[in-house]
Amino acid sequence: MSEALLEEKSVKRSFFDDPEGVDKNLPDWYTEARAAAWREYNEAPWPKRTHEAWRFADLKKLAFDDIVDAVETDGAELITRSTALEENAGRIILANDRLIADPLLDAELEEKGVIFKPLSRALVEDADLIRLSFMQEPARLGSSKFSALHRARLREGIFLHIPKDVSLSRPVEVFHWLSGENAAIFPHSLIVSGAGSSAAIAEYVASAGQLPGFCGGVTDLVAGENAKLTHVRTQNLSEQAHSLHVSSSLAAAGANIRSFILNLGCHWSRSEFTARLSGEGASTDMLAVCLPENSQEMDMRTLQLHEQEHTTSNLLYKNALYDEARTIFAGLIMVEEGAHHTDAFQTCRNLLMSDQCEANSMPGLEINTDQVKCSHGSTSGPITDEELFYLRARGIPESAARQLMTFGFVKGAVDGIGHDALEKVILEKIDRRFRRILT
Repeated sequence: MSEALLEEKSVKRSFFDDPEGVDKNLPDWYTEARAAAWREYNEAPWPKRTHEAWRFADLKKLAFDDIVDAVETDGAELITRSTALEENAGRIILANDRLIADPLLDAELEEKGVIFKPLSRALVEDADLIRLSFMQEPARLGSSKFSALHRARLREGIFLHIPKDVSLSRPVEVFHWLSGENAAIFPHSLIVSGAGSSAAIAEYVASAGQLPGFCGGVTDLVAGENAKLTHVRTQNLSEQAHSLHVSSSLAAAGANIRSFILNLGCHWSRSEFTARLSGEGASTDMLAVCLPENSQEMDMRTLQLHEQEHTTSNLLYKNALYDEARTIFAGLIMVEEGAHHTDAFQTCRNLLMSDQCEANSMPGLEINTDQVKCSHGSTSGPITDEELFYLRARGIPESAARQLMTFGFVKGAVDGIGHDALEKVILEKIDRRFRRILT
């Protein structure tokens, strides 16, 4: 390791220091917005549990007392650990918000105009294209303060742009690694799919070890007319880490955006997702699986926002809770005036695997027009004695029977991804989690 890197590693900047200066080559609009966001973060009030957007949340776990900016790390080992799909169309690996391996992209896709590169490079080379979509959607679900924090301290992310009528036959992959005690990273993903295009993206957020830290990420998904965009994000940070992620999707006329979230790690995690259907005939599928154990808390907040006629949204979140784990789900379907013939569905199901776990669900509807079909609901309960008896009567031990039942429970959400290779990766991660719980 170089002397310069060792010197940098020995200096840890306080999380509350002013953000470091940015590259002078970056566009003025970006640097000005970054400075304004830092002021906004410092001026905005801290959330309170009495606020509806933070109802049931344990805010004592949202603390930055010991957090410091992540510094450069030796990424050689992390590169070897960055494998998931058997085949991909491209790959970017980041550690502590720094590129640790040259970006890869199929030459054929480069010739077709696909852009897949680190965000810092794209801000210099594709600034006008990025400005159209970069953090254009507000954080509507309670975390505007932390969205401003992300913008102010953002160092690196990824930019994927698929031109009109271009289809990716294989997914691209992005790895975000968090390394170092109490380190903070702020990964950003900006994914724009042009009219008539199609693509699938897999993102993996994980810790290099079992140390405490913080991840404050943002994902922007934009699909042009009749585009098809699939995004899968897995979070497997240390169970001493904390995570707050704000996602938004914008679907134009006839477009479909399918998103899937798998939450495995973190002592405390919060995920906010706003799906905005801005064009006639747009649709979205919102899927998630949470598998908390021990004393983990996983907080999921969603908004299905229908702005035009003949739009469709379908949300299915499934949680399997162990030990003293807690989950929170608060989802709202909002149908704007004039958005006739809307179909919107919202389901959250909780499987309680202990007597000490706690599942809180708050589904909601706000309909401001007529001629719509909307439904929402939530269920919570354990595996029934009848279900266990059926499997045990066939010679399956109780622990294995419980695992099979839970696997089948969450698989219904995984099947909604609609992409065999991505589903395989997710199911393998879930299977490893269940095996660990059993042992």
